[in-house]
Amino acid sequence: MRTSQIIRFALSGLWRQKVRTLLTLVGVSIGTCTLVFSLALGIGLRAFIDSEFQGRDEFWRIIVHLAEPVPDADGIAPEKITVLGAMSDERRDRLRQALIEKHQASSFRRPAVLLTPEKIAAIANLPDVLEVRATRTAPGRVWYRDRSAVGQVVAGRTRDLSSRLIFGRLAEPDTDEVVISELTLYELGVRDDAQIEALLGQPLQVVAGGLRNAPPMALARALTGRNSPDDLSRGQSLALEKLTASLPNALDKFNLTAEEQAELRALLTKKPDREEDRFESGDVARGTFRLCGVLRLVTREDRKKSDPFAGNQFQSGDIFLPPAAGDRLFGQLPWARELGYLGAEVRVKPNGDLPGVVAQIEGMGFETISGLKWFGSAKREVTLIAAGLNLFSLIALFVASIGIMNTLITSVVERTREIGILKAVGATRGQVLGIFLCEGAAIGILGSGIGLALARLLAIPADSWVHGYIEKNIHGQKLVSETVFIFPWWLWGAAVLFAVVLTTVAAWYPARRAARIDPIQALKYE
Repeated sequence: MRTSQIIRFALSGLWRQKVRTLLTLVGVSIGTCTLVFSLALGIGLRAFIDSEFQGRDEFWRIIVHLAEPVPDADGIAPEKITVLGAMSDERRDRLRQALIEKHQASSFRRPAVLLTPEKIAAIANLPDVLEVRATRTAPGRVWYRDRSAVGQVVAGRTRDLSSRLIFGRLAEPDTDEVVISELTLYELGVRDDAQIEALLGQPLQVVAGGLRNAPPMALARALTGRNSPDDLSRGQSLALEKLTASLPNALDKFNLTAEEQAELRALLTKKPDREEDRFESGDVARGTFRLCGVLRLVTREDRKKSDPFAGNQFQSGDIFLPPAAGDRLFGQLPWARELGYLGAEVRVKPNGDLPGVVAQIEGMGFETISGLKWFGSAKREVTLIAAGLNLFSLIALFVASIGIMNTLITSVVERTREIGILKAVGATRGQVLGIFLCEGAAIGILGSGIGLALARLLAIPADSWVHGYIEKNIHGQKLVSETVFIFPWWLWGAAVLFAVVLTTVAAWYPARRAARIDPIQALKYE
C-alpha cells in the first residue's frame, strides 16, 4: 500500500463520519484559536510595555539624591539615649532604640557621600549619559516694593517649564533673571494682565534659606503669636531685622536683673555649632533678579498627566532661577557650600544602558529614582497574565485531544470489518497504524489552520477595544504603541506543528488498537 493510498483511506474515513469529524475540528479550532490568541496577546503586551516605557523621554531620566546616612548611635550624646529606671534589659533595649530613632529623625546627619560638582561631572562622563541637571531648592520669599510673597525657590535648568509659560519668556542660562508663578505674582498684589506685562523686566529681591527660622521671623512669631507671619510688610521686616541685631546690646534698657540680662544675651548670641542645626540655623541668602516670565499654576488635571519621573520641585516650586544665578544665590548659604547639591536629574541616551547607569550611580553611594522599578513590575505582571491565559488555552487543546481520541476509537470499532479486509489483502500493521495517525494529523492541520485564521480575525476588534480602554483609563494620554497583539512568523508555524503533534499523539492509542486487530476475527465482526 502506497503512501497516497494511506492518505486517501484516512481522508475517506473522516469524510464518512462528517458530523463527528466536524465536532472534533471545532474543538481543535477553538483550542488552537485560544492558544494563538493568548500567545499573541502575551507577546504584544510585553512589546507594549517596552514601547510605552522606552518610547517616552521620561523613562530615560534618573533622579539622583543623597543616600540616607547609616544610623550611628556613636554620634549622639550619651545622656540623650541613656534609659534610666529599674526595668528589664529587654524593655531598656527597646526604649534606647526608640530614643536613638527619635533623635535621628529630628536631626540632620551628614551623608557619607556628597553630591559635589566633581561628582556631577563624574556622573556626566558615564557611558550613555547625555546630560546632568543639578538643582537646588529651599524655602524663600520674593519682594516687590513693599510687598512680599513666600514660596519655594528652585535653581536649575528650567527649559521644561516652557509649556507653562503665560507671560514673557524663560530665564536665559547665564543671566540674573527670575521666573515666578502666577500665584506668587498675585500675592505680590499684581493682579491685572496689563500690570504683569508692565512688571516684566523689573527687579525683584529673592530671599532663600532658613527664612522661617531667621531671628527676625522668630521674633515676629514671639511678638504676634502667629506661627507663620508671612503678611509682614517690607517696613516691618526691615524693622524686625534692625531690632533683632540691636536687641542683645540693648538688654540693659529693660527692667531686668544682671543675671537675667546675662541669660538672655547668651541665648540671643548663641550660634549653631552642631551638624543638625545647619538647615535650621536661619541663615538666608539674598539677591536681586529681573522678572522675565510668569508661569501658570499646576492644576490637579496637570498632576494626573504629569511626568512621573520628573523632579517634583518643578511642579511645587514658585520662584525659578537659572543655574548660574542659583549658584550665586545658594552659595551664600553655609550648608549649600558644604553639602553641594541635594539632588540632580540625569538624562540617559534613549535605548542606552539605563540599568547599567543606575547601577554605577548607586555604586558611587547615591540613591536613585527611575522608571526601572515600574518597568520591571509591569513586565512581571504581564508575564504572569500571559502565562495564565496560555495555561487555559492548553487545557482547551487537551480537551480537544480527548475528543480526537474518542472519535478515532469509535471509528476503529465501526470500521473493524474494513480493517480486517485491508489486512486480509496484505495491509501491514504499520500501514493500518499510519491510516489512523494520518486521520489525527489531518484533523490537526485543518483545525489549527481554522483556529489561526479565527484568532487573527478576532484580534482586530479586540485590539481596537483594548487600545480604547487603556487610553480612557490613563486620562486621555496618547499611546506610543499601535497594537497589543503581535503575530510573529514563528507563531503560525509553531501553532500548526503543536496542534498536529497533539492530535497525532491523541490518535496513537486508537491507531495502535486498530493495527492489532486480528483479520480473521475482524471478518467475522458484524
